[in-house]
Amino acid sequence: MSTTHDTRGPRENLQARLVAFNAKDTESLCSLYDPESLYANAAAPLARGISAIRPWYENAFQMVEGTLLFKEESFFQGEDMALLVGKYYFKPPNESDAKGDTGRVALVYRWTEDDRWLLLFDMDNTPPDAVIEDFM
Repeated sequence: MSTTHDTRGPRENLQARLVAFNAKDTESLCSLYDPESLYANAAAPLARGISAIRPWYENAFQMVEGTLLFKEESFFQGEDMALLVGKYYFKPPNESDAKGDTGRVALVYRWTEDDRWLLLFDMDNTPPDAVIEDFM
C-alpha cells in the first residue's frame, strides 16, 4: 500500500535550515541535506554532495550579515519527494542599512530510508518579482 509521508517534514527541515543558517552553524545545516544533494546557487557553480556544499557555506558565512527569512509560495508532495518554492530575504542587521538581498528558491526533498525528509536539490535565483515588500 502506498502512503504519503507527513507534509510537516519538509517544512520542519526548512525551519531547521533557517535556524542553522542564521546561526552560521555549518554542521547542523549540512545534516539537513541528503548525501546526494545538489546546490545550484544563482552566483556559483553547481555543488554536488555535502563535501562540496559545506565549504560553500563556510565561505559564505564569512560574508553574510543579517537574518535569512523565507515566505512559502507553493508546496507539492508525492510519496517520497516534495517540492517547496518560496521567496527569501536577507534582512539587514540594522533596518537603516541598505536593502537586503531577495530571491526565490526551489527546494526538493526526498524521504530517506531512515524515515526523514532531507534536502536533495536547492536552487535559488534573483527574479524581479521577489521584493523586500513581500516581507513587510
